[in-house]
Amino acid sequence: MKEKNKQADLFEYRIKYNAGADHAELDNYHYYTATSADQAMSFHYDMLNKNNIVVQTISIEKYNRYADRWEDETESLKWV
Repeated sequence: MKEKNKQADLFEYRIKYNAGADHAELDNYHYYTATSADQAMSFHYDMLNKNNIVVQTISIEKYNRYADRWEDETESLKWV
C-alpha cells in the first residue's frame, strides 16, 4: 500500500489592523492562507516591512469552515 504525502492543512486567517493611533477609528483586514496563526503573522509583517508600512495590528482570527465563523487566535500566538 502506498503512503500518502502528508501535507499540513491550510487555513484562512484574517488580521485586523489600523493605520495607528491617529487613525484608530478605521479598522481594515488582510487575509492570508497559512498553516498556523504564527505563519500568517509572519506573512503580515513581511508584507509590511517590504512596503515600508507602519500599522497597529489588533487581532488575528482563523476561519472555522465547519462552523462558518471567525475564531480569535490572538492569544495562541507564540510571539505576542
